[in-house]
Amino acid sequence: MRAPRAVAVLMAGALAVALVPLIPGVSARLEVTLRDTALAMGVFTLVSLTAAVVFWRRGATPAYWWLCALETLTTALTMLSLVWASGNPLSPFWLLFACLSVIVAMDANGRIIEGLAFVVAPQVLALLFLLQGEPAKAALSAVIGGVVVVVGTVLRGLFVGLTEARNERDRLRAELAELRLREERHRISRDLHDGLGTELASLTWTARMLHQRLEGSPVQSDVGQLLERLRSGMDELRTVVWALRAPARPWEDVVARLAQRCRELGGDRDVVVEAFAADPRVEFDGQVALELVRAVQELVHNAARHAQPRHIRVTLRCEPDGIRFLVEDDGRGLADGALERSEGGLKNFRTRVESVGGTAQVESSSQGTRVSAWLPTPTFRPNMPMQ
Repeated sequence: MRAPRAVAVLMAGALAVALVPLIPGVSARLEVTLRDTALAMGVFTLVSLTAAVVFWRRGATPAYWWLCALETLTTALTMLSLVWASGNPLSPFWLLFACLSVIVAMDANGRIIEGLAFVVAPQVLALLFLLQGEPAKAALSAVIGGVVVVVGTVLRGLFVGLTEARNERDRLRAELAELRLREERHRISRDLHDGLGTELASLTWTARMLHQRLEGSPVQSDVGQLLERLRSGMDELRTVVWALRAPARPWEDVVARLAQRCRELGGDRDVVVEAFAADPRVEFDGQVALELVRAVQELVHNAARHAQPRHIRVTLRCEPDGIRFLVEDDGRGLADGALERSEGGLKNFRTRVESVGGTAQVESSSQGTRVSAWLPTPTFRPNMPMQ
């Protein structure tokens, strides 16, 4: 109701009501004058415009909501002031009051104090008729006001019930969609494990037997490379299946999986994995966990394969704004221009991190290489170290 167009329509409606007595014969039928309608609609317009301007300039502040309550009470009283001016307790202006009651009842942001305006206003009108010495008009006004309040209360209850039912429906739909997604992830992970996983395992076994039989042959090294690629493919498949089997992974599971993969990739080198979390209860989406494991294992694999280090240290920190990790080795470092010429490990790593909005930094010398990165994740907790 505070959109400029809605306010303009409301003001146009108020102007139309104010000018109704100018229509021939209407003034006598409604028993009000132009002065009565102009005064009532003028007050209504002033209060409504004030509330709109406050909302446009300051937003929905506590002062604005109190102004809304004052607006509702003032509007209800101005509508019934036309009934009082006509002296007719059955005046058609009751329709304006009833319409306002319905609008407030159907307002999702409506508050109890605004609803009380529709209880107070008819009683004020009844009191005025009573003070004027017309108890019949007072009683009729009180009855009509009571009917309007009852109808408004019933409509409000129906509206709230429908809103809650709609919200519950949306919640159940979201849960059903999540359940279907989870079942689909389980199905895909099962198919990958039982289908592709079995085939890769069979190929790996065959390649290993062939590698042993070709000992001393010129092609043994080629078969050895094939065997290594097959083992790498098996490891990657296991990581993907691990990420798919659960829509969310606890921090402990992510760290445990990452530590296992780093030690496997490090071979006989000393690989140390340290992890700290703002809150160890935090969970990650399966895709986020997969990207983290892939990014770190890429660095460890790259260091173990090319840098010939004795030690590799991986440090993970889960902070409120995301995950920071550091991979250090004491190998021979990168050759000059190697980072710019990279077409594999480091380039893939940077691309993976930047594709999800993260940042990466590489420092290298003859004493070793240090790669740090940050991945954004939706996690929010206070600092607590975790072993």
